Order: sequence, then structure tokens, then C-alpha cells
Amino acid sequence: MAETYKKLGQGQLAGSAGTLYTVPGSTSTIVKHIRLTNSTGTDRTARLYHDGTNDATTILPAATIKAGGWAEFDGAILMEAADTLAGEASAATAITYTIYGLEIS
Repeated sequence: MAETYKKLGQGQLAGSAGTLYTVPGSTSTIVKHIRLTNSTGTDRTARLYHDGTNDATTILPAATIKAGGWAEFDGAILMEAADTLAGEASAATAITYTIYGLEIS
């Protein structure tokens, strides 16, 4: 069994929900850290989902990230093969995400 701690994804959230990371086949993932940064001069909101993009799959409700600020998640989100992590922001390209975790294959 191989275990690799790595950056799972990085980019900018869109104005509508989109996939940020998909667990590869025959792999489990433990998401350990997510950092969201707002590089704009206006407060923005971000929302994250696990395995869907509706209220029932929300893992971070619409959280406000202050202008020039950031929000962090430290914990554990357990994901199986083909599970997805998705997100959206109140304004496209305003929020940058970086996801770190452990892939086990």
C-alpha cells in the first residue's frame, strides 16, 4: 500500500459549483488541510461540498472571507475512489484554493 502526502489541487473557485478534486480509482484520500484566500479588495463568500453540489453535501456553508484574508480547514475528510470535492465563490476568480492530503493506493 502506497501513501503519498501531497497537494491535491490548487486553483481559483468559479462563480458556480465545480469539481476541485476527484479521488483516483483504487485510491482512498484523507484531505487534511484546505486554505482559501481572497486576493480582492472586497469581502467574498466561499462554499465547499463533498460528493455533490447541493445543501445535503455541504461541508463548508457560505463562509465570508474578508478582503485580503484567508480561511483554513485543518482536520480530516475521508474520501473513497471517485468521490469529489467541489466548491464555489460569490465571484469567479476571487478565491484561490489549495488542498493538501494523503492519497492511499
